[in-house]
Formats: sequence, C-alpha cells, structure tokens
Amino acid sequence: MLEVMQRLTSKKISAQEALVPIHPGVEFWHCSILDDQSFPISGGFAATRDYARKIAIAEFLERMNYHKIYRNPDQHKVWGLDSVSTACGFAVGFHRENTILRSIAEAHERWVMSKWIDEDYLIEEIPAEVVEKDLDPVSKFFASHFDKVLYFKKDLAVPIEDKWVTLEIAQTMGLKDNGIYPGSSAQKTGGNLWQHSLLESFRHYLAVKNNPDRGDVFPDNKVHFFSKNSQVALDQIYRPKKEQWPVSQIKFHRCEQIDDGNYFLARTIVDGWNTWNQGLLERFLY
Repeated sequence: MLEVMQRLTSKKISAQEALVPIHPGVEFWHCSILDDQSFPISGGFAATRDYARKIAIAEFLERMNYHKIYRNPDQHKVWGLDSVSTACGFAVGFHRENTILRSIAEAHERWVMSKWIDEDYLIEEIPAEVVEKDLDPVSKFFASHFDKVLYFKKDLAVPIEDKWVTLEIAQTMGLKDNGIYPGSSAQKTGGNLWQHSLLESFRHYLAVKNNPDRGDVFPDNKVHFFSKNSQVALDQIYRPKKEQWPVSQIKFHRCEQIDDGNYFLARTIVDGWNTWNQGLLERFLY
C-alpha cells in the first residue's frame, strides 16, 4: 500500500504514530501521513493502531486522488469538478457500500451547513447537559478542552441505491476564550454521532494553538479568524431560522474501483448550495 500511496504524490511520505492517553484505562491511537516537510497530509484517530492507520491511509488516498484528478482537465467532468471544483463529496474506502455511504453523507453534511449558515434553515440545538451525560470518554476528552460546547443536529432522509437512509448530521461548536471551533459529522443513525464532530473541533483548536497564521490560505485563514471572533459566528448561528427544509437532490454521483491499490473512490454532489471556500472571510463555513 505504501508503494501505491507514493505513486500518487511526488513528495516523499512517511507515517507518524502516537498512543494518546485519554483517561485512566482508555488509550487511543493517532496516525498521521506526513510529506517531506513533516506537514500532515492526512490523519486517523481510533481505538486501535491498525484502524487509525486505515483511516489515515483512506484520507491520504482520497486527497491525492482528488489532486490527481484536478491536475487532469480531461477528468474534471468525469468527477464533477466542472460543477464543484473542491474535494467536497469525495470518499475513499475498501468496501464499496461504505465508501458510497460516506461520500453521500459528506455531500449532505456540506449541503446542510450551507443551508444553515447561508440561507438560515433551522438545525435543532441539543442542550449540552443532554448530550454530555452520554458521551464516551474520548468525546469527553475532546470537549474538556473548551469552556463550553454547543451541540446541533439535523436528521435527513436521503436515497442511497434505491433505499431511503436516515442520516444524522451533527455540528459541535467548541467555545474557548473569544474563539469558536466548529466540528461536523454525518452518519447513519445508531452510531457514535458526536465523537468525530468533537474531534474536528479539537483539531481546529490545536491548529490555532500549535501553528502560525498563514494568512489568506483557506481554510487556515478562517480557522484563525474565528479563533478570535466567536461572536461573528454566533450572530450567524442564532439569526432567525426557517423550519421547513427543502428536499435534497443529488445531481452527481460516481463510484469506481481503483485496481491499482484495490480500493474504491466515490464522489457525490448535492444540488443547491455554495462551497465553503467562497464568500467573505466572515462567512462561518470551513
């Protein structure tokens, strides 16, 4: 697999792993794929080393396949880059059905958040005391780094291969000093909804804590801006909202097996939203 990964990038890559003590008796693994400048390209966080590696490898393959497609104009229409040029809705996995699900879930996650922030559709806020009493130790570890966390959830029925599946789409907003650190996740009902969203909030917090501001580079510019301007985000979150949501429409979907590496690449685009890298710096989406 390392040879397959290396063929997708001109940079020399390496892996870095660490055992993270979450709580007495609870340990998780973090795996990062690094470029030749030791900059993280992808990462995985899981209860076992093998699963953390699997997540990091899948994320690496997703990002590198996107860059490969982006560099080849002949592939833009094949993979929908003529419609949405960002990596939104791409997913890589080692099982076809799961890869398709993650691609569709991520595309709807982007659609929901754009509808929420840009068009003021309502997402239910779940009281912190209701959510946090049932959080697992890992999620509590992430949440403990903030002064307060806001929890929002939207349930959405979507068609996946002739079946209707209910997706749960979560947003967590970690508040620390004058900053706000968003996280999001989307999954079928019945899983651990909040852990990945809180992990994203925690990663955004660490990105500001451990890295300098790189100026106008998206999404770093927004991460650093909102680390000092939480009220700008809260004003958008708590504007008056519309309760009656439109029905989502998938306008593009593709899934291929990549024989060189024996994995699946999928991409989904939902109609009627604006990509997160557009608009003003103050637009609270990244």
